[in-house]
Amino acid sequence: MLRNYLAAALRNLGRNRLYAGITIAGLAIGFAAAILIGLFVRDEFSYDRFIPGYQHIYRISAIIDTKGSPPVETYYSPVMLAAALRANFPEMEIVTRSGITGFPPEVRHGEITGSEQGTLWADPSFFRVLRVPAIAGDLADALDTPDSVVIDRATARKYFGRDKPLGETLLIDKHPMRITAVIEDLPSNTHLTGNIFESALAPNSVMLDPSFTGSLSNRVQTYFRLRPGASVAAVTTRFSDFVDRTFHLKDSALDGATSVKLEAINLAAIHMHPAPANQYDKASGDPAVVAAIGAVGLLIVLVAAINFVTLMTARAARRAVEVGVRKAAGARRTDLIVQFMGEAFVYVLLAGVVGVALAELALPAFNALTQRRIHFDYLHDPLLTGEIVGVLVAVALLSGAYPALVLSGFRPAAVLKGGPVQGAGGARVRQVLVIVQFAVLIALLLVAGSIYRQTMFALNEGMRLDKSQVMLMFTQPCTDSLRQEVARIPGVEAAACASAMAMALSDDEGTATFGNHHVQVALEPVSFGFFQVYRLKALAGRLFDPNRPSDTASGETFYEPLILNETAARKLGFAHPADAIGKSILWYGNPDPKALTQAKPAQKPSQVIGVVPDFTFGSLRAAIPPKFYTVTPPGPTGDYFNIALNVRLDPNRKPETLAAIDRLWKRIGQGPVIRYFVDQFMLRLYVDVVVQGAVITACAIVALSIACLGLFALSAYTTERRTKEIGIRKAMGASSADILKLLLWQFTQPVLWACLIALPAAWLLMNHWLQGFAYRISLAPWTFLAAAVVGVLIAWSTVFVHALRVSRARPVGALRYE
Repeated sequence: MLRNYLAAALRNLGRNRLYAGITIAGLAIGFAAAILIGLFVRDEFSYDRFIPGYQHIYRISAIIDTKGSPPVETYYSPVMLAAALRANFPEMEIVTRSGITGFPPEVRHGEITGSEQGTLWADPSFFRVLRVPAIAGDLADALDTPDSVVIDRATARKYFGRDKPLGETLLIDKHPMRITAVIEDLPSNTHLTGNIFESALAPNSVMLDPSFTGSLSNRVQTYFRLRPGASVAAVTTRFSDFVDRTFHLKDSALDGATSVKLEAINLAAIHMHPAPANQYDKASGDPAVVAAIGAVGLLIVLVAAINFVTLMTARAARRAVEVGVRKAAGARRTDLIVQFMGEAFVYVLLAGVVGVALAELALPAFNALTQRRIHFDYLHDPLLTGEIVGVLVAVALLSGAYPALVLSGFRPAAVLKGGPVQGAGGARVRQVLVIVQFAVLIALLLVAGSIYRQTMFALNEGMRLDKSQVMLMFTQPCTDSLRQEVARIPGVEAAACASAMAMALSDDEGTATFGNHHVQVALEPVSFGFFQVYRLKALAGRLFDPNRPSDTASGETFYEPLILNETAARKLGFAHPADAIGKSILWYGNPDPKALTQAKPAQKPSQVIGVVPDFTFGSLRAAIPPKFYTVTPPGPTGDYFNIALNVRLDPNRKPETLAAIDRLWKRIGQGPVIRYFVDQFMLRLYVDVVVQGAVITACAIVALSIACLGLFALSAYTTERRTKEIGIRKAMGASSADILKLLLWQFTQPVLWACLIALPAAWLLMNHWLQGFAYRISLAPWTFLAAAVVGVLIAWSTVFVHALRVSRARPVGALRYE
């Protein structure tokens, strides 16, 4: 019996190759897209789970409350926090730290030189907590000596040409470091960003620098592993008392904090924990967005299944005689249902095989699109294989049931008389299915378009400065003499140094007072010419002038004078920017990071000489804070701050200008060239948004392809079913244009209904998503109208050929139909 059913299914498939091909193609594309989306979602929710014992590993996070500003969260810790935790919490089996080295160090071996941004300091116990896979050496004691370093496989191949260069020496910022272990390249689904781990015992380690002891802005992360049987809840309930005893906030200058609350975030929850707005490592995930992307994958499978149902029922009339003969010969309805369900399984099985192949072929491009290293190893992953098989069976059952019930329900007497087949699939049901398809498509188009617009806004208008043709070159320090040499190169229109704080790469805060107004401010040292590089003009007052000696701070007046941004002027109580000019502001801060003390520095007066528009190099997820801009003095003290050379280039001379800068860089021994155009530099803040937009856009393209196939099937069915009606209309005087408009309007109606469903749903979704940005686009009505128009045009272009062919047919041929 099963053999007969299979033979009938294959015979029917071969007899209708065009429709079978469309059916299988639609299902295969849907399955491939769903597989890739499923892999992406699984990757998002499996961050750091490759580390043994991740369930018992936690990272410390701090929520800091400062006077005059809303609370902010940071995952950076004071250097001394680890020792304090060890002394106060016996439940913590091991406490360890990692710290960013600051400016990316120069790494050298022989003639091979590079600048490695993924270089971290790490305690000797670091790999005893975070036990990543090793390919050479013993990680348990790999960082026990001051000159030890652990590198990953890619770094080993880059500098040594082999995987296991144990005992070899790597020069890191001219410090010889001995390779004691090599780890496997970290997967993309980890919050860890390092490829070189230097021992925190090294003499130049920030972990040993007492000046950083109390700072929360030194880029140190603290982890701990719980002892077996210990409760993290019992630990966190004692954090409040621990903070009071440890930080002494009333007498401390701990980044201006008035209160600090510590939290313990489990390793597996770090990626999905909301990222602080001022953090600069990997972008965090958003569970709601990831769940929405997963829902899109399910919708794509649903759209593909709808296509299957539409195509099967659209061809129902062609199989009516077959059903009638079989029933007349004694076949029961159950037998026919089993036969048609078997055909559905054959279609789905073939589509599943093709879909898996398409997913494998598309995976490299998908990885490039999402910046991941996702693997599709279904042969060695029983769970993944079971999920794929389960989806295929579910689709076959759900999408095959309705056509089977319809086809098996024909009455033999009516069919064998040659009359029209009634109820061949239900016109209303097919209309609903097409409405669902286009609702999904239009919603995806709107979501993709809104994400793109917000990304472009964040990278352009949202920054509020002219960054075209501006290049950043990172060097430590960025000296005034270097700035002047670069500025003299033909093709350089302007050059200026800026601090890490000004480029939003680190934080330095102080408190400012004017009258009754007390404001927490961001302190951002720059050099002369900084505002001119970005073509910023003062709203009131003037900019820093190198011809005015008083504009350079020195001695007791280290930060004299000041330029404020709009927000700082407003929060200090000035109704208009001009009102701030000439006023004396009392404030304090930490002008030299190496001179940080636990005592609050005394307030000092500085004169406001200018107010500039609000602008930022940080993320638009957070509001632009009040900012004080100062000119750092020339020489070692001031140069310590400046790490970025901002260069505006003549667009007509860019290649030769870049080559000349590279030659200068090499001649003066500045180390490897680390440069970005500002667009590239800013893009790092929105990697998650770009990836989400890319995935949604790809889904929209897939949904478009499948929806067009579905509409093609519906148009084929409709034109076939209405052949005689159209012939009568033409015989009664209807023109080809009248018939064409009639058919196009019929296919336009479901798209308009789809718009009524999709537009409000997309508006609600994107309005919620945009709330995560302090500065955002408006959901303009024209974007929704454009999506509706695109949906209608897609529908028309899909059905136009069928409609045109039928409208131009001769009535005599149509009246002979049936």
